[in-house]
Amino acid sequence: MQGWTANQHIIRVVPANREIAGYLYAWFSSAYAYPLITQYIYGAVVDEINDAQVSEIMVPLLRDESTQRKINDTVLEANGKRTEAYNLEQEALKVLDEKVIYAW
Repeated sequence: MQGWTANQHIIRVVPANREIAGYLYAWFSSAYAYPLITQYIYGAVVDEINDAQVSEIMVPLLRDESTQRKINDTVLEANGKRTEAYNLEQEALKVLDEKVIYAW
């Protein structure tokens, strides 16, 4: 990803497929998952967590598959709209640079 940097303190959770990706994002972003994640964190200066610990975090799968699918699809749609909004904003900033700021 251009313009981004990372270090060894990143762990990615890679979903098996798109049918669970948005749901996982919603779950890991929720206030319910936060204490489940932070219980494994260690380190005095820099918070650390490893892949084995992340794999121990329980993710509840819903019995009501249509609700889980709706959560998943809504999150993926929102993510797509965020990406579209970011790209449009970058396009507007480029026009601003070319036509206004650096036009003379």
